Amino acid sequence: MTTTLHGAAHPGVPLATAITAHFATPPSTGATALLTAPASYRVALVEPDGTCTAPDGPVDLSAVYEARVFTAGAELRWLGEANGPGRAVVLTEDPALLPEHFPETDGLAVDAIDTLDTHHLLWGEAASQDGDWTTLSSARIGTLAVPVRTSGRVRLTSRQYVAVEPEHGNAHVVEERLIRLEPYAIPTPQEDARP
Repeated sequence: MTTTLHGAAHPGVPLATAITAHFATPPSTGATALLTAPASYRVALVEPDGTCTAPDGPVDLSAVYEARVFTAGAELRWLGEANGPGRAVVLTEDPALLPEHFPETDGLAVDAIDTLDTHHLLWGEAASQDGDWTTLSSARIGTLAVPVRTSGRVRLTSRQYVAVEPEHGNAHVVEERLIRLEPYAIPTPQEDARP
């Protein structure tokens, strides 16, 4: 059975507009945003009005040059352009979640022969909590506030899409879509022992 990952792109859209257009209306509300700026890396929650907020309040998106905003159903990727507002792409398995005003769809769909749910462990361990936010801390990286309530670690869940290369028949991961941040307890050696 194949799984189709659908995509739609908008070649000239500011980040705030792209977020508001897609993640401020159900069923896409409750998104998490990974925001990269020259002087910072922030994790934020998308509010119903499209505002990205962190524990210290609304996040200024003007310096952000790359963003990945996601829910369990869809991911928005946005990349700022030197002489323009930026390019946005939405990826989802449900074509009903594609924004109607994102005009480009040709060549963006991926027909996968398999999907792999994967996990990426975030740097740091819980150092403090503020409501539903946890600050992760690592001597090597510093601190990062994430919208996950935990006393341990946090991991990022994603789904990889595997397709077959037509010329030689090799299977490979062609795309990955972010799904959620979640608490993670590192197994003890006894729990991880293999029979």
